[in-house]
Amino acid sequence: MPKIIKKKIKRSMPWLIIVALISLTVSSAIFNFDISVYKNLTSDKISLDINIPHAEAQNDTASTTVTVKNAPPAFVVDPAEVPASTSTSPINVGGSISFTATADDPENNDYYLIVCDSDSVIADTTGGPPTCGGTTFCVSSLTTDETQANCTYTNVADPGAETDDWYAFVCDNHPTEADCSSASQGTAPNIYASSSPIYINHAPSFTYVYTSDDNKDPGGTFSITASTTDSDTLGGQDILYLYVCSTNSWSTSTGCTADELCMGTSTSPNISCSFATSTPAPDGAWPYYAFVMDEHYFASPDNSKTNTYTVNNVAPVVSNVILNNGNDITLNMRGAPETVVVASSTVTDNNGCADIVDATSTIYLSSVAGGANCTADDNNCYQIANTSCMITNCSGAIANVTCSTTFAFYAVPTDAALTGNPNAADNWLAKITTYDEALSGASTTVTGVDVNGTTALEVTQTEIAYGIIQAGQNTGTSTATTTIVNYGNTPVNSDLTGTDMLKDNIGPDLIAVNNQQFDLAYFYYGTGTILSSTTPQTVDIEAARPTSTADVSDNIFWGIGIPVGTPSGDYYGENTFSAVFDSTGWFE
Repeated sequence: MPKIIKKKIKRSMPWLIIVALISLTVSSAIFNFDISVYKNLTSDKISLDINIPHAEAQNDTASTTVTVKNAPPAFVVDPAEVPASTSTSPINVGGSISFTATADDPENNDYYLIVCDSDSVIADTTGGPPTCGGTTFCVSSLTTDETQANCTYTNVADPGAETDDWYAFVCDNHPTEADCSSASQGTAPNIYASSSPIYINHAPSFTYVYTSDDNKDPGGTFSITASTTDSDTLGGQDILYLYVCSTNSWSTSTGCTADELCMGTSTSPNISCSFATSTPAPDGAWPYYAFVMDEHYFASPDNSKTNTYTVNNVAPVVSNVILNNGNDITLNMRGAPETVVVASSTVTDNNGCADIVDATSTIYLSSVAGGANCTADDNNCYQIANTSCMITNCSGAIANVTCSTTFAFYAVPTDAALTGNPNAADNWLAKITTYDEALSGASTTVTGVDVNGTTALEVTQTEIAYGIIQAGQNTGTSTATTTIVNYGNTPVNSDLTGTDMLKDNIGPDLIAVNNQQFDLAYFYYGTGTILSSTTPQTVDIEAARPTSTADVSDNIFWGIGIPVGTPSGDYYGENTFSAVFDSTGWFE
């Protein structure tokens, strides 16, 4: 029970005590004790009662409050490059590199992996993807807690150095208090390949290309040199590759799309490679296209550069010249179509047979002045123009050449079977010359052929007209004449035979053949040579080998006697003139 404490206070209580009492009253309201003031009605005294409760033996309670803030996720698998970049396996500027990591969030929130260029990240308070305080390399998609997150840094920027530090963070998607972990640069920065930094590869520079060994014949070796530099030195100087292509088409993975002329490698500022042209190879300046990359398949941004190599024009080579297919030449006699004679050869042009534009030929007597450069003469020198030469069967470097001409009937014979032939030791040769745009090549037959002798004649007159003679008379000095023209290319004589002359060309009346006489000069009948009907009689006319189309001829004079009693009328017969080689007539 509360005690009641009564005290007496004088009426004249100071104001200070009154204030204290007021304060005490206020305190009693707080601390649960009672204060009572009384005034005695019979006196001027005032009484003060204070009632203090006794303590009770029981527990009391007090409430507690605290606000728990969202905690960020933490790495459980360190961030890593995939694949890891190294000094010997860097990432090309403009290329891409991926990052992986696994995080655990205390509240099992999903999370983002973000990789930055500095140790600064900003969480998105609405639960969206975070951002970097500097440059963002990559941000993953929202990833389930405790599963691997992935992001890819594409179009890797050039940091101006061969390495670029990275800082990885994991940030949860708490809707109001999203938070991020501390930065991680991987398991062992600058030690483990998968840890920071990224090793960066720069493209080589390529300033010019030129043909360092040029102007070669087909099949010759050309050298191409490219001026290149590469600034990267970490992991050793990069090996540079030079590709020289026939077309302006190339890739780092497959090389030249069309023909690859050559490929070279070097770690020095310049790269060279060499190639030989095929045979044949067309002459002229031919373009090529050069491409450069480093050992990390990073192409130079200066690709491609072009220049030319020059294949020299070479003279065609003529071989295997053959005259008349290797056979001796037999001429047609005068009046018949002239004999066609052909010279043929093989021609090789290492610039390609299409490079051959013309051909000429000479067919000539081996002893003629000037040889193949002789002056045209149908006796001993035939100059064949390009219009009479054909280039055929062109394939690769090789073609055939055929040149043809007609031989005059009087071309010099070299037939050793002709007795006394002054040209028996000679033969006929052929030279063929072929031409490209600027050069020529020529060759001559190794073995010549002979021109055979052709012995032929022609009698100008179609009739030996003795005129009108009485029986028992003769022609006396009035003789008929026949002109014999040499129609071949040898001296010629004539064999003569005749037939009886039949009346009205049917008989039975006749004039016997032996009534006819002949001579090489005018004669009196009875002094000439009697014509035979059975045995050829050789007449040594003067008809040397012709040297032009002008007639080379001689005359035979004729006479006849008419036997007594020969019936009158017209009588017909035939005398035969046969060409005979005249071995003594070469120099008539």
